[in-house]
Amino acid sequence: MNKAFLVILSCVCLVIYAGYLNNEFIFDDKTLVVDNPLIKSSRLLPNVFKTGIYDHWSGIQPYDRMYRPLQMLSYYLDYNLWGLKPLGFRLSNILLHLFNSILVFYLIGLLFKHKLLAASAAILFLVHPVQISSVAYISARGDLLNAFFVLGCCVLFLKFLENKNYWLYFLSILASILALLSRENALFIVVSLSLISVVKGKVRFKYLSGFLVVTLVYPIIRFIIFGPSGLNTHTDYIRGALALANFLNIVWGYLLLLFWPVNLHMFHSTVFIKQLSVPILFLSITGLILAVAIILKWEKAKQLSPAASFGIFWFLSGIIPVYFYFDAYPALGKALMAESWLYLASIGFCTGLAYLCLLHKKGKLFILSFVLIFGSMVVANRVYWRNDVVFYKRTLKFLPEDSILLRNLASAYIESGDLSNGLEAIKKLERYYADTPVADMAYGQYYLAAGNPGEALKYYQRILKRNFFSNYSVSLCYAKLGNFDQAIGYSLESFNQNPFFQRNIIQLARLYERVGKKDQANRYLLLAGQLDPRGKYNLLK
Repeated sequence: MNKAFLVILSCVCLVIYAGYLNNEFIFDDKTLVVDNPLIKSSRLLPNVFKTGIYDHWSGIQPYDRMYRPLQMLSYYLDYNLWGLKPLGFRLSNILLHLFNSILVFYLIGLLFKHKLLAASAAILFLVHPVQISSVAYISARGDLLNAFFVLGCCVLFLKFLENKNYWLYFLSILASILALLSRENALFIVVSLSLISVVKGKVRFKYLSGFLVVTLVYPIIRFIIFGPSGLNTHTDYIRGALALANFLNIVWGYLLLLFWPVNLHMFHSTVFIKQLSVPILFLSITGLILAVAIILKWEKAKQLSPAASFGIFWFLSGIIPVYFYFDAYPALGKALMAESWLYLASIGFCTGLAYLCLLHKKGKLFILSFVLIFGSMVVANRVYWRNDVVFYKRTLKFLPEDSILLRNLASAYIESGDLSNGLEAIKKLERYYADTPVADMAYGQYYLAAGNPGEALKYYQRILKRNFFSNYSVSLCYAKLGNFDQAIGYSLESFNQNPFFQRNIIQLARLYERVGKKDQANRYLLLAGQLDPRGKYNLLK
């Protein structure tokens, strides 16, 4: 059955995700892949272990300090195989998702010795539409890699518990380290290993000690790299009853999303509870009591079967990181729910759903129905990931009218050459961001693309606190106006602010060539070549 099922799993994966292969880079893909020099140069590659995925070279300094060197290394491998062809990067995501589904099959099979349950859980995990945002979005590679190493760690640990081969134990510890280097939520891998140990009835805390050491060392590494900010939780992280209320509220929201995966998009949200009321307090306490009761009556919970119990606790442990990295829209008063955050947790849901289906005599038919429905939804959603314009238009349908993503939509229209729709989006943006750098940058981009650098310059110069990108844009305006000295000055300022911004480096080379300073031009061309030796991202076009 194993070989035949793996062939089926591979064919299903190819059928439902093949339509995504020709989609373009979207959203953060352009920052993390297209404009990222760290994944293009072997000379810069060691920096992926010294910095967050957005730090230094991108000009972005996010609060959460994402330390994911393996995600960057995987991009480096893709780039050396495919250049900057989105198809290659998306193929890697699809294959990782397939490998993760295979690991789910082996994990559930080892845990419960029930191949039909394992196969059902694996294929439900493969086809569930909530996985789209992890598979179709290249920037979500960290979720896929993290799941691969967490599941690999669990499988290796289970095999170790069966035969006490310490090579397997050391390999499982190595997998846990790689999981942590892929995404931060692997800090909870000890919880996952404890859960599978309980299911197998072989709880040995001495075997968990190695993973505890890894878990304790990881924050030290973050502190060394980022300083105190590397240990900070989200600014909206709260404690006590409010934290429990918000946690249970988000759990409920995620369950609804798993049971009814419609209107999928990047930014889900739910009410952000800032003050306890009697109903909220009652529901929170009831939920806590229910959870404690299930834990205390674990043996009696065999009425649910170990598989159902495993599904419940795996799902909850997968959502626990939300408690520590609680994201929110401060302006909206709502909590952010990312579909990709469900990737690992959904294994518990799929296992529980498979078990409930198989309780019925027509269980196989139920599983097949879910596979067909979910798979069809995955195929239907491929259009929403085609390019930036489609992606932002789709996402904005679910966000307030004043969403800052209007700026992204306007930019996407302009870059695609659709200036009329770009201007319309900017005018809508201006209703909420008039006389701000947000609107000024948008108008500047529009007029520059429309061939009116003088008008573009008026908007760019209104931005008092210019960053590397706005200085680069001002340089483009002066270059088109024929004022090369001013263009060089602003381009150099941009370079000093961000010496890894490739488009600006090429701009400097062009400008120095125009004014006859070939030595300077060659210097920057050489630097551009060092940042991108393969030259697949040809900025001279």
